[in-house]
Amino acid sequence: MLAPPISPPVFAGESSTILQFSPETSRAVRSLRNMTSQLLQEAALVIPNQQLLINVVSRRVRQLGLGHRPLVEATPRSSLTDIALREIIAGKLTYELTPETKPGDDA
Repeated sequence: MLAPPISPPVFAGESSTILQFSPETSRAVRSLRNMTSQLLQEAALVIPNQQLLINVVSRRVRQLGLGHRPLVEATPRSSLTDIALREIIAGKLTYELTPETKPGDDA
């Protein structure tokens, strides 16, 4: 779906410009939010710790933003967050906990 046309301001002499979007725009945004929240719920089944899930997704989004290739099929409309969540759901993206060291420990 292409971006909806932007309507020009009602009065040409107005100093401020008001952009008007068609009602279809809000439906598209709402459906994308629902899709992301659904993916988030499915990914939470794989990584139940919410903080850990957020960290894994944010690191992967950063990698994808730097040009790393997705590990799952992605459409041009897929956000980087959706791609990262799909990778977790598909089992293509995992994490490893490292043992914590205390400051001053010589390990």
